[in-house]
Amino acid sequence: MISGIKAIKEGATAYRAISTLAALMVVGLLGLKGREIAGAALQNATALALAASWREAMADPSSLFDCSPRGNAAAAWALAEAALRLKPEDAHAWLLRGRSAWLAGRCVEAREAWRQAVALAPQNRAAWLLYLLSGPPDLRPEPAVAEGVAKYLDFQGERARRAERWEEALKWYERSLALAPSVSRANRLESVYLKLDRKTEAIARWKALAAVWPETDPGHWWALGRMAELSEDWEQATRFYGEGASRSDAPYEYRMRQGAALERLKDWAGAEAAYRRAVEARPDLPWPYLSVGHMRRVRKDYDGMLEWYRKAEAIAPNRYEPQHWLGYAHYIREEYAEAQKHLERALELNPQHPWSAYYLAWSLYKQGRREEAVLWLRTAIGLYKGQPWNWAIQLGDWLAESGDKEGALAAYRQALAWKPGDEGIEAKIRALEGNQP
Repeated sequence: MISGIKAIKEGATAYRAISTLAALMVVGLLGLKGREIAGAALQNATALALAASWREAMADPSSLFDCSPRGNAAAAWALAEAALRLKPEDAHAWLLRGRSAWLAGRCVEAREAWRQAVALAPQNRAAWLLYLLSGPPDLRPEPAVAEGVAKYLDFQGERARRAERWEEALKWYERSLALAPSVSRANRLESVYLKLDRKTEAIARWKALAAVWPETDPGHWWALGRMAELSEDWEQATRFYGEGASRSDAPYEYRMRQGAALERLKDWAGAEAAYRRAVEARPDLPWPYLSVGHMRRVRKDYDGMLEWYRKAEAIAPNRYEPQHWLGYAHYIREEYAEAQKHLERALELNPQHPWSAYYLAWSLYKQGRREEAVLWLRTAIGLYKGQPWNWAIQLGDWLAESGDKEGALAAYRQALAWKPGDEGIEAKIRALEGNQP
């Protein structure tokens, strides 16, 4: 208790000494250079006094969400006050005072200082950023400034997302969307909500945006479509995305989402029609061609499937996806050598794609190339991010066929570890163990 009182007294003494020094500086500078230069000099002195602490705090921009004391800011505070006495209409002086208050944990004063700064300098994005992060705004920047600040918030949100700091990413994205609402920002925010298993909040945010955007704005219909999708109301999603597409100058995403919703309804013809319209909107992208090909495949039109997959390949010859789907298409047509060629090309373009490795293994197996098939199936299992117990069973079967009982047992036991209690796997293990010499 005594040490605390002593520290307070020492701080007060230091503040008075610095204030006195600042006052003497003001008098001296006024006598030498005049009021304008004296104020500028004091601002420079304030910035120098703040530099180290502010730089340390801004090493982690997320610290802006937390206003708490960060060391001794008495010197900076005294200098900032002296600068303001000389130049009370100077936005930079208010900006510096806000920083000194924030470092001292004086949150209300920091916010008010930054509010004064943006009122005096409405184009100052740094001041707007600090003011907007300090609490709910009662001032708003003009659209161009808002967009500039929102881009910085987006950038920080992306950094946090890449580092899987989901709660922090949510804070940045929420502020960005509130400042400059757009479909792309809402999509980013939704992705974080879903990562955090907060679907209800994602739906509520889309509902709020739909209420703000007028029906003439395609974003209104996108928001309704996302609400419907997240609620698994596929019929409504189909209708809303169709409405949005009809109002949008860039209907591609709307048509792709409409097609996906129609797939949920197993309306293959309707989904194909939506994807064909997506092709019309963006004939330079491979994805809608692939989607039409998928609809041909599910309807067992394998010639049409190949035609559309080849169109996707022509659009994107160096993407692995068209090669993978061409390989799969030839595989289901029992054209195994042709399937092998495309799947090997897919793996050249993306060596980490487990499904291409899986179907390459099967294509080799169907050609009687068992050893190579086993190697590629092992590769596929290693690449898969989950626990592909059924692939492990297949590996065990192939190894058992070739007489490698130990290898087969190891594969079956791995499958059982991934799917405990499975009677079929247990039976395979017992059968092999019973045949052990």
